[in-house]
Amino acid sequence: MYLKAATLDDLMAKVFEKLLKSKVRLRATKGDNVEISGVALELTQPRARLSRTEVKGTLFSCLGEFLWYVSCSNSSKQIEYYISRYQEFAETDGTIWGAYGPRIFGGDRSQYEIVLQTLRDKPTSRQAVIQLFDRQDIESPHKDVPCTCTLQFLQRKGVLNLVAHMRSNDAYWGLPHDVFAFTMIQEIIANELGYKLGSYKHLVGSLHLYDSSRKDVGAFLNEGVQVTSAMPSMSPGRQWPDINIVFAQEALLRSKGPDGVEAALEAAAHLTPFWADMVRLLAIYALTKGSRGEPDRLRQVVKLQNEMSSPYYRTYIRKRTRVVERRFEQLNLIASEPNESGDRIDA
Repeated sequence: MYLKAATLDDLMAKVFEKLLKSKVRLRATKGDNVEISGVALELTQPRARLSRTEVKGTLFSCLGEFLWYVSCSNSSKQIEYYISRYQEFAETDGTIWGAYGPRIFGGDRSQYEIVLQTLRDKPTSRQAVIQLFDRQDIESPHKDVPCTCTLQFLQRKGVLNLVAHMRSNDAYWGLPHDVFAFTMIQEIIANELGYKLGSYKHLVGSLHLYDSSRKDVGAFLNEGVQVTSAMPSMSPGRQWPDINIVFAQEALLRSKGPDGVEAALEAAAHLTPFWADMVRLLAIYALTKGSRGEPDRLRQVVKLQNEMSSPYYRTYIRKRTRVVERRFEQLNLIASEPNESGDRIDA
């Protein structure tokens, strides 16, 4: 089966419609699901890598997971800050066995570096492949095993394409995050080597939808057609000097929360517009994570929204702000209700 679209939303809509009609039912550890197998998906505009829907507009978790990868970390605590369910897959030492970061960027000479050098030495090479799934993943049981088998980078006529091969993919939760992270890496490599960004192909052995996600899929499809919109382009050239600064600010904001915002934003002032916006987004996440709707924090969020280099992110910032505002309203409602003794509750 081959499905093609210009945006992630259009691609997911096609995927969901096929899965909802599937007659292949499976029972798995994570729950009952339906499956289609041997699927080829193509995203012709890789920068349209984020959903613009209310249901699946998950920028912050996608960004957090991407930074977890490129920071070469396998720490469950780092990614749990963005995606709490990762705690279910942590080993006893607090690491994630199947973490992509060390597999792509780890070692004295990483697979990422080998791919770059391969494409420099022979631009049309078919050997620019990063392997993630390994025989050790099935020699003994682990809580988390990579769903991705390989990433193959193909340069043709000055355009860098990427083909990802997945052994397994959860269409609702996993697919959007995979597309985001892998196309970001694709764009980083394309810019460093001076190529244009080509298409992204996502080949899946088992593409499935859990019964627990059917209601959310229905809500996604009911939102209808979304306006075609893509993330801004990265600046030409090597991205890693900026990415390394983003790493440092991410760690600062994760450890200090709102108290680290001022220092992080000061560091962001020296970055190119694309990566400066990433730090501002991380700051917004820190300001709103666990927030009870404090007016000063919300004012800071509005200020940061106005300072963004691109208006593209406003949709996600407003969605994040609405979550905090609803939390504030709920707390005020609780605080206004008397408890069993007739006293007011201090929220």
